[in-house]
Amino acid sequence: MVRSLLIRGMLVGLVAGLAAFGFARWKGEPAVRKAIAFESYVDANAHHDSPGAEPHHDEPVSRSVQDSAGLGTGAILYGVALGGIFALVFTVAYGRIGLRTAKGTAALLGLLAFVGICLVPMLKYPPNPPAIGQDDTIRERTVLYLVMVLLSVAAIVAAIVLRRRLVPRFGGWNATLLVGAGYLVAMGLCYLLLPGIDEVPQQGLPGLVDAVTDAGVTFPPSVLWNFRVASAGVQAVTWATIALGFGPLAERLLESHSGRPSAVGR
Repeated sequence: MVRSLLIRGMLVGLVAGLAAFGFARWKGEPAVRKAIAFESYVDANAHHDSPGAEPHHDEPVSRSVQDSAGLGTGAILYGVALGGIFALVFTVAYGRIGLRTAKGTAALLGLLAFVGICLVPMLKYPPNPPAIGQDDTIRERTVLYLVMVLLSVAAIVAAIVLRRRLVPRFGGWNATLLVGAGYLVAMGLCYLLLPGIDEVPQQGLPGLVDAVTDAGVTFPPSVLWNFRVASAGVQAVTWATIALGFGPLAERLLESHSGRPSAVGR
């Protein structure tokens, strides 16, 4: 049973990866192209003002490959991996989180995954397009983002466990409100305690962009906004496709094995 669910999850993840690729090409790539154009302009002006600076080297992989085959391959592999993980989590959560239907369980897991893994961490540490961010802070930014993801997921798991204990005393609706408020408080504390990162060039960065920003050329805010909205949209499309696609497949499979929650482990 678990193997069958895993296969279905990976197949749905494949479809989700294709959908994410289409959305990224439609909404994300225009902002990326504008950001790269800004970065190239900054690099060219810095090289012109500083003859001793090293010239910009061509990328080992062309942009046409990056935004087509490269982006598509990455999106598909990402979707398949998420679909498989989603199926495994579903086998554990089915019948244990207050919902008895496969469709409802899958939809709730997809919503929690999007909120806990994507939305909440991205609000604290939003993604940046090319031309934003310093090379020597990549490691720090990555670690902080992963820490935020782990804290968010841990808080959601704790909320689910706590809700099960509160339901007999407060009822399902009140217990959900209580743990939801607890999650918001916990994430608010994380937002306050974890350091913030702001490397948008409007404020000037060391090195290449100082000369350009001093001259009045700044990174377009609309490009930054569109890129971040597109990034969130890619995640929303991926998780919605997985959750809504996996639910009916899992329900059909479970019904063929008597439809009981205990059938998942068989």
